[in-house]
Amino acid sequence: MKRFPLGARVPHMGWNQLELRRESKLVGRPAPAPYVYFAHSYYVPENSRTAAACTYELPYTAALESGNVFGVQFHPEKSGPEGLRIVKNFLEI
Repeated sequence: MKRFPLGARVPHMGWNQLELRRESKLVGRPAPAPYVYFAHSYYVPENSRTAAACTYELPYTAALESGNVFGVQFHPEKSGPEGLRIVKNFLEI
């Protein structure tokens, strides 16, 4: 994890758009231009396990997936219908 650069307003709180990077069981088929809710000061750089990314000051991992390990940087429980769909996907996996 890395802290957002100096000068970035942290914690980053608010809605940002997910950018699908690869097929994902967790994210599934998102709505067009899906927005989810973030509240964080640190980020994981994009990497080979990045399933979805987001941009705040710079691109970063918003959701990752590796085998049976899943993680999200955003708060699905505060992300409305899109977040609830992702929680449902997780429960069905």
